[in-house]
Amino acid sequence: MASSHDLTAMLLLLFSILSGVLTPLQVQAQQPYGSQIADCTNQHNSSGLLGYFCGAGSAPSCPTFLTFTARAPRSSPASIGTLLGADPATVLAPPNEQAAAAGADADAPLPAGTRVLVPATCACTATPGDGRFYQRNASTYVAASGDTLLIIANDTFQGLTSCQALEVQALRGAPPQSLQAGQPLAPVPLRCACPTAAQAAAGARFLVTYLVDVSDELAAVAARFGVDAATVAEANQLQPPFTIFPYTTLLIPVAAQPNVSRIQTPPPPPPPPPVVAPAPGKKSGSRVGVYIGVAVAVVAVATIASAGAFLALRARRRRAGAVLAGAEVVAKKEGKAGDDTAATSSGFGEFSLSTSEAFSSISVTDIKSSLKVYTYAELKAATDDFSPDRNIGGSVYRAAFNGDAAAVEVVDRNVSTEVDLMRKINHLNLIRLIGLCHHRGRWYLVTEYAEHGALRDRLLAAATGAAAPLTWAQRVQVALDVAEGLRYLHEYARPPWVHMDVSSGSVLLAGDGPRAKLRGFGAARAITGATAGADGEEEALFTMTSRIAGTRGYIAPEYLEHGVVSPKADVYSLGVVLLELVTGRDAEELVGDGVGDPFVALRELVEELDGGGGAVLQRLEELVDPVLPAGSCPQDAVVMVVRLIERCVRQDPARRPTTGAVAQRLLKLSGVSVLSWRNSPESPPRSSGSGKGLMY
Repeated sequence: MASSHDLTAMLLLLFSILSGVLTPLQVQAQQPYGSQIADCTNQHNSSGLLGYFCGAGSAPSCPTFLTFTARAPRSSPASIGTLLGADPATVLAPPNEQAAAAGADADAPLPAGTRVLVPATCACTATPGDGRFYQRNASTYVAASGDTLLIIANDTFQGLTSCQALEVQALRGAPPQSLQAGQPLAPVPLRCACPTAAQAAAGARFLVTYLVDVSDELAAVAARFGVDAATVAEANQLQPPFTIFPYTTLLIPVAAQPNVSRIQTPPPPPPPPPVVAPAPGKKSGSRVGVYIGVAVAVVAVATIASAGAFLALRARRRRAGAVLAGAEVVAKKEGKAGDDTAATSSGFGEFSLSTSEAFSSISVTDIKSSLKVYTYAELKAATDDFSPDRNIGGSVYRAAFNGDAAAVEVVDRNVSTEVDLMRKINHLNLIRLIGLCHHRGRWYLVTEYAEHGALRDRLLAAATGAAAPLTWAQRVQVALDVAEGLRYLHEYARPPWVHMDVSSGSVLLAGDGPRAKLRGFGAARAITGATAGADGEEEALFTMTSRIAGTRGYIAPEYLEHGVVSPKADVYSLGVVLLELVTGRDAEELVGDGVGDPFVALRELVEELDGGGGAVLQRLEELVDPVLPAGSCPQDAVVMVVRLIERCVRQDPARRPTTGAVAQRLLKLSGVSVLSWRNSPESPPRSSGSGKGLMY
């Protein structure tokens, strides 16, 4: 005998078929994926950010599940239930699936990062403006000091609601800046949806509202729920390459209650402890001595290793010479001389180096399993024989493979380290390596194409009027993207990696927004161990090197002087990029001759900001890029970002924030929309001077 669920599904399917015959109604099995989470001033109604649509043929209400990640201050079933308007006894958490109901203390905190399932009833609700959206109304939320709609939506509720929906429903259409500390917000509409007739007929009983995490990918999320990735993509109207973003929600069609233990993700590694720099009057000489001693040891070991490598290489070269001579004869007979295993340049002369020999730490099988190995003929065809018209800067060319754009970089260096890194990483804000080719001693790296070019070029072009300037909101988004990319390398990659060449030239702009992507991993270093500080202080995650690489103006002082490689060096470089975004000026101009601390004047300005005053604000205004459109530069936001820059470029790496902390701060910055300098006719014109008084 058929179950009631099957009977209901059959009736719904029959109703949908009859409806299609008798009326022009169209049953949609998908909901639009809303990715514009930070654009609070735009309702994005067509993308569903006001709520999931109540479609024809969908049930008026249904049971569903919401996901939520336990983290302070809401890390217990009781606190999560209170926030989401649910009974704590129903909050499902591993390992016993229903901790509270099983007798566990509902107030006991769960381990940070634990993903829980919250059962809820989702209902089609009429909202202001005659809109009808599915939602679950949470209990009343009281705004705290410093809250913005974006912070409430993305930080407090982790993306289960949106700033757009909060403005329409909780504020009743009042402007976001009207939000006051202590103000109750009700209702807080939580995002949910009910299966359509087509989805129900396919066996979906629930549409789980899943919160996307930083490291999530569509296929991995679908696998956790035991469903097909194509089904999830269809339910959310996603198109290839199926890019998803943190703080957004995905609808996951499932046939039964999900197993909460299966949807957990491994907790991220703890943030790397700060590099402990010498403190004045506290054994600073001994700490510098430690750095110098380690550096000397590294240099000595490197020298010995180089000598050994030279001797081994010379012997190998003799053997390779005989092999190469015979191989050339064979190759000439077969007409294949100079193919993808041709001579490669090295510091010791020319010798034969195959793809497998170049990647001593990676097998050819590993390369081919994760990357496409192109032939040189394919690259020539894709770049019109490396035509100058295809050159997009340096040795990089725009290519087209079957109509899909890509970038091809021609390099002479050893690429094994960066290829090993790039083939393992997968993040929206890091340039993706598609494939490679080895031909006549050169490497050709094929990466995704960023159609808007480098950030540095865009800023300089805007200064001359050759390109439209980036708005303030766009600059904050670019900064957030770079911080999130670095955060992925520092906190989620195993082992942690440090980019070591972050600059506005290594930041590419792509897509709508535009969105930023980091490139240039040639100087990247993996940190596989930690070195303890003196006096039993906390271990600092860093390594040492005698080879200094990077771009002038962005190099952290401890790296330049002592060869210390750590995530805090990337934070310093990120601070310089942030300053470029604010001022529109090139890093070399900002740092001057590079002698001493180039940001002394910036620190003085930040100290004076505490006292306020018109003169200080005037100096701050002169700092801002004069090409910024009128009204797009919130004064409070500029103050916040300048304070953040000062923290990032501090001489002492231990006093710099982590990239995770920078990303969180920038996320809050994107919600600041208060008094602007030029948002009224009475505002005086801003100076377009160089602003050198601030930097020097």
